[in-house]
Amino acid sequence: MSNNPLITRWQAGQVTYGVWCTMPGSVPAEMIARQGVDYCCVDYQHGLIEHSTGVPMMQAIEAGGSVPIARVNWNETNRIMQVLDAGARGVVVPMVNNAEEAARAVSGFRFPPHGGRSYGPVRAREVLGTTNPEELADQACIIMIETVDGIRNVREIAAVPGVDALYIGPSDLALSLGLLPNHTPPDPRFVEVIDEIRAACLDHGIAAGIQCANGEDAAKYTEQGFTMITIASDAPLLASAVRANLATAKGGPAGGARPTGNY
Repeated sequence: MSNNPLITRWQAGQVTYGVWCTMPGSVPAEMIARQGVDYCCVDYQHGLIEHSTGVPMMQAIEAGGSVPIARVNWNETNRIMQVLDAGARGVVVPMVNNAEEAARAVSGFRFPPHGGRSYGPVRAREVLGTTNPEELADQACIIMIETVDGIRNVREIAAVPGVDALYIGPSDLALSLGLLPNHTPPDPRFVEVIDEIRAACLDHGIAAGIQCANGEDAAKYTEQGFTMITIASDAPLLASAVRANLATAKGGPAGGARPTGNY
């Protein structure tokens, strides 16, 4: 049995909701975490965040009562290990194309002889209250499906031991299908692939995750059976709130209140 709060909830079939943090700074991360979200993701891939900033953000997310996770910028053991040692309770690994690459990601969570992670849990041992390698490795391995090869090999990826969730990056997924990101209404091919990924997760007993632009989209994916749902990203949320309030102040309709930016 896992002691990881996200894995435990996913195994129980519970839905978790989160927010993506792309802007550097511990204060906004803490404020987001205090709104009742289940997780906050510190985005090292497309966010404007360095590791020296990411660590205080993870501390702030914990202080706000949420679970800190991080998205690394590539599927490399040293990058995965770095954020795990800093206290991330899960790692989102982008651009995974096949089962071999998924197994390489899993290896970054585990210590020898089960993986390739070097031992040095500087902050993680304090966060988790342990120095036991097995307990330190009890972190959520979240694999992104966002390429043509990833789609083709999704069931093999989902079956890799140690993978806890598949996470859909809608923008790269759309581009891989020859579509524009955030297309409205969604192309039927995009909808079909989304359902294929969700079904693969269900069949293999792991969480199905997806990045959403706003709560309205998140509600639709909740109805479809997704269990790791990012409701929005911080930058579009901020921008849409400013647009809406500015429009109201000028006496016009509150346009732009619905965030549309997405990955």
